Amino acid sequence: MRSLLVIAMLAATPAAFAQTAAPAAPAAAAVAPIADRSVAAAQARLEALDGNGAIVTHADGWTTVNEPAASAQWSFTPAGHYAHPAVVRRVIVRRAGGAISVDTQTLCEAKAEACGKLVAEFESMNDRIVQAVRARGRQGAAPRPQ
Repeated sequence: MRSLLVIAMLAATPAAFAQTAAPAAPAAAAVAPIADRSVAAAQARLEALDGNGAIVTHADGWTTVNEPAASAQWSFTPAGHYAHPAVVRRVIVRRAGGAISVDTQTLCEAKAEACGKLVAEFESMNDRIVQAVRARGRQGAAPRPQ
């Protein structure tokens, strides 16, 4: 089921990326805000981790960094995007009782209106991820015909 969560998350990204699945974060994990001072600094730091705890891909202008151990995915906007430069980090979190949520943090250096639009788009994708996980969980709970 954990790999399903990441697969659902990846399916909802701005571009279709082939990624490695990661387990969901533990229930007690607190998701820290993005500590980098700029989008460029975050991107440089994460790209330097490629192959050493992170998987970096480039598709349709987007740079995506997956951190499997943290159940985190970072999405960097491409040049020319209305909210560029910006990064959105999403972390799948399993809450007490097994509920799943997607914690989203954003570092956006564009105008506030563009940043708000970007956040709204990612929150909408997050809602679809959670709905897909819930639906999949209901399917998995049903007994299999013999």
